[in-house]
Amino acid sequence: MAYRAADRTTTSDRLIASAPRRWRRRWVAGVLVTVLPATVAGCSMLSPAPAPDGAVTALATGLSTGDLSNVPLRGDGSGDAPAFLTAAYRGMGNLRPSIEVASVTKGNDETKATAVLHTRWDVGVQGGAPWAYDTKVALALEDNTWRVTWTPSLVAPDFSGQESLVRQTTWPRRGDIVDRAGAKLVTEREVFLVGIDKTKASAAQLTTSATALATLVGVEPTAYAKSVAAAGPSAFVQAIMLRAEDPIITTKSAAITKVPGGVALARLVPLGPNKTFAQPILGTVGQATAEQVAKSGGLLAAGDEAGLTGLEALYDTRLRGTPGVAVQAVARDSGGNFLGRREVYSASPKGVADLRITLDSTVQTAMEKVLAGQGAMPVAMVAMKASTGEILGAAISPGAKGQNLALGGRQAPGSTFKVVSSLAILRKGGTASTPLTCTPTINVGGRIFKNYTDYPAAHLGTIPLYTALAFSCNTAFISQYAAVSQDDLRAAAAALGLGTEPTLGFPNFMGSVPAADNTVEHAASFIGQAKVEMSPLALATMVSSVIAGKRISPVLVPEATQTNPAPPTPLTAAEADQLRIAMGHVVSDGSGHRLQAVGVQYAKTGTAEYGTEVPPRTHAWMIAGRGDLAIACYVQDGASGTTSAGPLIAALLQALGSRY
Repeated sequence: MAYRAADRTTTSDRLIASAPRRWRRRWVAGVLVTVLPATVAGCSMLSPAPAPDGAVTALATGLSTGDLSNVPLRGDGSGDAPAFLTAAYRGMGNLRPSIEVASVTKGNDETKATAVLHTRWDVGVQGGAPWAYDTKVALALEDNTWRVTWTPSLVAPDFSGQESLVRQTTWPRRGDIVDRAGAKLVTEREVFLVGIDKTKASAAQLTTSATALATLVGVEPTAYAKSVAAAGPSAFVQAIMLRAEDPIITTKSAAITKVPGGVALARLVPLGPNKTFAQPILGTVGQATAEQVAKSGGLLAAGDEAGLTGLEALYDTRLRGTPGVAVQAVARDSGGNFLGRREVYSASPKGVADLRITLDSTVQTAMEKVLAGQGAMPVAMVAMKASTGEILGAAISPGAKGQNLALGGRQAPGSTFKVVSSLAILRKGGTASTPLTCTPTINVGGRIFKNYTDYPAAHLGTIPLYTALAFSCNTAFISQYAAVSQDDLRAAAAALGLGTEPTLGFPNFMGSVPAADNTVEHAASFIGQAKVEMSPLALATMVSSVIAGKRISPVLVPEATQTNPAPPTPLTAAEADQLRIAMGHVVSDGSGHRLQAVGVQYAKTGTAEYGTEVPPRTHAWMIAGRGDLAIACYVQDGASGTTSAGPLIAALLQALGSRY
């Protein structure tokens, strides 16, 4: 800051110096009486003029906070300045400028000064230049107090008393989510917002109109009528959003517009190919939540579009890009009538990048078609390219009601976990032919374990491991509880990609094999019960690891950074060979033989008891491998993997033909 100090000799000083000695003291005394309140004992007889810096700092603070109440102002309109500034900033939302005092200079006239303020608005463009400008401030010394000469141009250059600032955001077109071949999965698609426009119906018609419209489009009439009644007099109250191909739009559009106030507004909205297509994975887009707005650092405002669930939410910043911003000075007369606008700042929106994922649209579509026939039964399926871990399809049935059971389900895997148990047994020096004892029952710690009801008597006694796996002999695997520890099971699971908590770039559950609290829990773990939990994703990964001969990690978003610590004891090629032999016998000889017709080479069935009912309810599982394709299917309430899950895998493979 620079200003000139008050260092010149004043007229009063010269008069005192030249006065005759005999009356000089009396004259000085008269002066002292007059100026005494402004002097300091022991200093100059006359107080120097105060510096203007304080008034300039107060102005900078007032403009940056939007509160001019503590700023000494003068001039026309100064009394209305605080209210004017409040109105001028209203269109900027919560944004306020940062203001620095660039300089303060006193003129030759000690009662005048000029300051320069440097103003910066961070208007919400990431990495973009701020809106910055300088303004000049005129000050005057009145009654020994520096005051700012008020003018609207202190707010912004050329700003007038009729203007206010308005910040507007322009978002780029949202990025698409595309499949492995580049086909668009989530992209802008035409929809119609169906509802009541209250400006197009009389107050007396609104209740009847709302009820009639709700009935037409299948919305609960009473609740919708209440929503219409509660909305403002000029509101549009949406009843439902429908795709352009929806039968309601194609057959009832005329009926909708015949309802007084009924409208169907066309919009472009990011949507998947249909209502169900990988919906829990892809996610949804809608108005940003209050939490998203608060965390956006000013980028998002109420009403802006953002990803709400799934990949749309996880990769929202990338898909929505950086908005363009315009700041306009909008002029209105004293009655609030619009007079015009001028742009004072603008920054163009920045482009976005599409997000490519590994889903194969053909696989996903075929999978969803297979599961669509399951009605209210929650069912989930995952298909994976075994050599790479790329997820080709992950679907749920309508009965799953949008839950991400395919990638994030947590259920007991039952006998599918015997693949892990087999690996743990192999690591004790065995092979696929290692003999195990299969008895009708086995007692462990007072708990009686038995085989499933229809277990073939011909395969009781001493049988090779591959036969125990093929026909799923519970007692044969549980018989190894003393030789194979829970830590051995956990290590074998990790070698096959299970029981870990990797960072994969998408929500997932890769299974859990907790430590056992007692011998009974340890024994139950061998057959995928007790505390063991898996997801279809985890079991498809297990099959992939067996086929590939190494631990595989799932991939859905290739560009995502993955972290998945190596297992304590990695899977070896020799171990994978033995597992493939054993799982091959499940298809050739055992519970998965029905899958031979569709070319399955490796499989395992699973049935897991759950709940407290007597007899207990059961989850049904089937895992399968064909060529470079690994599949896992889960049925929440199934009789067995063979009869409940197996046919669904067969139907999928029939639909895919030789594609995989």
